Amino acid sequence: QGSVSGEYVDAPTSTTIFGAAKGTGKTPSGWTFNLIDAVTSAEWADVANGETRSRVEVEPLTNYLAARVHRNVGQRAGVGMLATLVNRNFQSDQLRDRLVDEAYVAGVDGHAFLTSGRDYVVTGAISASRVSGSAAAISRLERASARYYQRPDATHLTLDPTAQALTGWNLQADFTRNTGGVRPSASFWAVSAG
Repeated sequence: QGSVSGEYVDAPTSTTIFGAAKGTGKTPSGWTFNLIDAVTSAEWADVANGETRSRVEVEPLTNYLAARVHRNVGQRAGVGMLATLVNRNFQSDQLRDRLVDEAYVAGVDGHAFLTSGRDYVVTGAISASRVSGSAAAISRLERASARYYQRPDATHLTLDPTAQALTGWNLQADFTRNTGGVRPSASFWAVSAG
C-alpha cells in the first residue's frame, strides 16, 4: 500500500501471507460461527538513486481478523454478531502516516418474520468502528471523500489535525414484504461522520 520513487525501484507486487486460519462450525446450543485470521508479512522495495541504495517499507506486518456468530431464535427470528480487526506493525514513519495502526468494527444484527408464512420481515443492524494511528493518517481519513470534515457547510464537524483516533457508528432498519404481487419495502439508515 506504500509507494516509492527513484531511478530504479524493485517493489513487490503482492504481500506474502505468513499464515492463515479459518474455523467454522455450530455449537450444540444452535450458534453458528465463522472465523478467519491471516497474518501478512512486511514488504520492502529496493530503491537506487545514482550510487545511493535503500530499502523502503511498502507494506507493514499486518494481522487481519473477521469473526461472525449467528443463532436462529425459534422458527421466525435470528440474531448475529460480527467483529473485524486490522493491526499493523510499522517499521517506517512514512508508511505509518499513510495507514492507520489499528481498525476495529463490532456489530449486532437481527431479523424477525412477522407471520408464520414469512411474508413480512423486519431486519436491523447496529455497528461501531474505531481507527487509530498517527495524526497524519487520521487527518487523511478526516479529509477523505467519505467524510470531508473540512467542508465549510458542515458546522457539526470539526477537522482535528492532531487527532489520533476516529470513531463512528452505523444504524439500519428495514421492513419488507417477501411475497405477493406488490412487495413494499421501507428502510431507515443513519451513519455518523466518523
